[in-house]
Parts: sequence; C-alpha cells; structure tokens
Amino acid sequence: MIDNPNLSNREVARQIGTSEQSIRYWKKQSFWQQERQKLIDERAEAMGLKDRQRREEYREKLKKQRQHLEILMEQVYANAMRALNISNQVLARTSMMNDPLKACSIAVKSGACKQAQLAFNGIRSYVAIMNHLYQFHVLIEYFENLEEEE
Repeated sequence: MIDNPNLSNREVARQIGTSEQSIRYWKKQSFWQQERQKLIDERAEAMGLKDRQRREEYREKLKKQRQHLEILMEQVYANAMRALNISNQVLARTSMMNDPLKACSIAVKSGACKQAQLAFNGIRSYVAIMNHLYQFHVLIEYFENLEEEE
C-alpha cells in the first residue's frame, strides 16, 4: 500500500490472501501510520540516507525528478486528450451516418479506434506517473520532517 497507494482494498486483499474487510479494519487502526513511518525509515536507512548531507542531496535529486515527471505527466495528458478528441470527432461524425457499414469503415480507416487506444494507454501512463509522484511526495515529506526534528 505504500509502494502503490492507488491500489484498492480489494486488490491488496487479493494480493496478500485476506479479506477486503481485514484491510479496511487494519487501515483504520492507529498503528497503521506508525507502521507506515517505520517502513519508510527502514528504507531510508537501507539506502544509507541517515547522514544529513546525503539526505539533503537525495531530497534535491528527488525534487528534480519530481519536476521532470510533472512535465512528462502534462505532456502525456495533453497527447492522450488530443488522441481522445480525434477519436471522438470521427466517431461523432460517423454515428450520424445512415449507413452503419460505411460509418464503421470510415471510422476504422480514419484510425478512430487506434486513437482511442492511444488515449487509453496515455491515461494509464498518466496514472502510473501520478503513483510515482505520490511516492516522491512521501519521501520528500519524510526528509523534511527529519530536518524539522533535528
């Protein structure tokens, strides 16, 4: 749930072989935030990020990567929306035609289905980038909290 926060309770339950109700119950418990923080601490320690200078360098690197991902996310989104608009325009025009066979032929020849598929793949990539951005956010927040504690 830390690595992929957008997983549904049902999917997490399926992956670990328990019920969805167990996952919901577990997430409501106060120790969930403590366990989450403990896992993040362990990862930071395993990465050798306990000394202040290395943490700061890593945090800055994360911020730059986050900026690059945000730019990429905007481009992926724009391309997906462009493909979706092309597909929608063609399908809207062909849906008004009296001859369904001819309409289908025009839609296929114009690549409307391919554009719709590109749009779908773009949105899927957009969601994956959002997951990575969330993970960056969690790590950056962790390092900022460490700075405040020191």
